[in-house]
Amino acid sequence: MLEGFPPIHAPESTILILGTGPSVTSLQKREYYGFARNAFWPILSSVYRHPIDSYGEKTALIVSSRLALWDVLARFEREQSLDSNYRSVLPNALIPFIDEHPQLRKILFNGTQAARFYDRLIGYRPPSIEFFTLPSTSPAYTLACEEKLHIWRSALLEESGGA
Repeated sequence: MLEGFPPIHAPESTILILGTGPSVTSLQKREYYGFARNAFWPILSSVYRHPIDSYGEKTALIVSSRLALWDVLARFEREQSLDSNYRSVLPNALIPFIDEHPQLRKILFNGTQAARFYDRLIGYRPPSIEFFTLPSTSPAYTLACEEKLHIWRSALLEESGGA
């Protein structure tokens, strides 16, 4: 089985972003969203108006923006990188993680497959947290990048109840 990454977070994180599991390229680079054509980091850079050139700057942006980044899946078997190719999966310990971050107000799923895995494997939805399924930042999800940016910006920046 392939193994994902530990979370990037701070105790005061207010928004948790959940993907499914790292792509083949991300696993090789040992970086979240390591595939150059994935729009995740360009979207965050644009939303927070913070240029990011290195992986260290990317992780610093997550922490300084009071975000947390993790995947639903801790271990998995998957052919290539497509979300439709998962065969065997084991979830991360998300319930204790969420409970250890009392300031969380939103959980954003990076794509419908992350939301589906979360609902099937975790299913924990505290009433104090809003849940949103956003368009995948993967280039396999063909929504125009400008549209993805608009939706992600709204979810990241609007106060609870408005995304």
